[in-house]
Amino acid sequence: MKQAIFKRDVEGVPTIKLTVFGPSLAGKTSLLTIYSILKKVENPDSVYSELKKIDDPSGRTALFDQSVFELPKGQGTSLPLMRYALYSVAGQERYKETRKVVLKGTDGLMVMLDPMVEQWEENVKSLNELMDLLGDQLTTGKLPWVLVINKIDLPPEERKTSTEFMDLMVKVGLVKDTGEAFTKLLEMSCLSARNDLLAMPKRKDWREQLDSSGRLRKEARPESVIKAAHPIEVLTRMVIEHKIQMIRSRSQ
Repeated sequence: MKQAIFKRDVEGVPTIKLTVFGPSLAGKTSLLTIYSILKKVENPDSVYSELKKIDDPSGRTALFDQSVFELPKGQGTSLPLMRYALYSVAGQERYKETRKVVLKGTDGLMVMLDPMVEQWEENVKSLNELMDLLGDQLTTGKLPWVLVINKIDLPPEERKTSTEFMDLMVKVGLVKDTGEAFTKLLEMSCLSARNDLLAMPKRKDWREQLDSSGRLRKEARPESVIKAAHPIEVLTRMVIEHKIQMIRSRSQ
């Protein structure tokens, strides 16, 4: 199998880049933090690079957040090892130019939006900006992507519905219809995932959730943590499958 289609890092290891894009306060940094903690307790050997944050004085992301993890045996490829780098962009308006830089070389995109009613217009602005930057790649299938709605723990009266987000995807031209939008939409709560993950060591049955090496068993993940990690795991598989298909097409 030809593998040149996978970019390689400075050590020569095939690496894919996944970027989380969305408005400020949608939960992008929180997601990367939760996922980093999860990988540390489940398989610390898979954490190639600790989460790096570049914040402004208010504590919000100023340029980007970034961490790198490893996939042993290349997950479905003939590669002995593969890495996936997770980036999140700065969501504030003043960092618009930095988002263009962070998006360069992205192999897969996670669009993360905020369902709070008062944040609706920020979601609209973010999607319109994304369409200006990567619209052709997203709508033609050249760039694998998913859309994640955070904060599903909010009371119904304080949040927009999934149907409204699917309609928005159609309105901005990201998808053709709500049927396609439905296949791209994932929901989660960073707050619930963080609280449940941090509460696990305090549980009476904590020791029973660990394997013989003292690592958290994957099947012991709380439901909220499963939902938080799911978009990253889904997008990783999508990108790898997309690249494998590209390799096969080139070899025909």
